[in-house]
Amino acid sequence: MKAFIAYRHTGEKEEDLRQLLTVVCDALKSAGVDNYCTFFDEENFKARSNSAREIMDHAFEILENSDVLFVVQTSNEKSEGMLMEVGFARARGIRVVVATKDGVSNSYLPAMGDLNFGWSDHSDLSAKIAELNLA
Repeated sequence: MKAFIAYRHTGEKEEDLRQLLTVVCDALKSAGVDNYCTFFDEENFKARSNSAREIMDHAFEILENSDVLFVVQTSNEKSEGMLMEVGFARARGIRVVVATKDGVSNSYLPAMGDLNFGWSDHSDLSAKIAELNLA
């Protein structure tokens, strides 16, 4: 089982993302799910001066070979990349799981998931991932 992790990057604090996405990656791995998150390749993208299109093409290539798209939604703000990843996954028949932080509203994204759940903090998110039985 392999998961691709989608998240909103633009406008988010890098350290907050690092902490959040480390929790998600570690929780998925503990649940027996291999995973990939573009966040941890950011330095490589910058070093190669990858364009947004090149980064999305890379994401789609990896997502194409994944069993599940795991979406982490932390705000009401839209993310073009995350929305494209969800659309790609749905079009390819890849299972979509949406984890939405408590307090986020005014979004149709959870309805796009095959499974969705809310979470309050990193500890809660980790515990809920452990309960999913994705593998």
